[in-house]
Amino acid sequence: MARIKKIRKHEIGVPSSSLADMAFILLIFFVVSTTFVRERGLRVYLPRAESIDKIPRANAVTIYIDQSGNISIDDFIVEIPMIEHIMRRKLLENFNMITAFRTDENTQYGVMQDVMNQMRRAEALRVSFETRRRVR
Repeated sequence: MARIKKIRKHEIGVPSSSLADMAFILLIFFVVSTTFVRERGLRVYLPRAESIDKIPRANAVTIYIDQSGNISIDDFIVEIPMIEHIMRRKLLENFNMITAFRTDENTQYGVMQDVMNQMRRAEALRVSFETRRRVR
């Protein structure tokens, strides 16, 4: 009897031994050929005062905050928890009261936020933010 040899079929496949090398080469190619656009962001235009309206002194309360966080209302030094009570009393005396808010440019924003929160609780919502005029 004759023996019949079985013919083995060769499996066709992609050799995977160099896939990591090819992926690394493609990565380098894309990193080198890609250009990055630097985003410039949005332009912010802050409002500028066109005219200056003077507030009558009888209707104004001035809050000063210096760079070390000291707060004074009409030249009397106060603590943050006292602001709500003082502003409520001043509103009862004069319903048309406007609060002029002045701060040093180096004042921490957290202190200003605490003062504004106290004013909001006292419902002293008419606020004027004062700035110094730059001399050119």
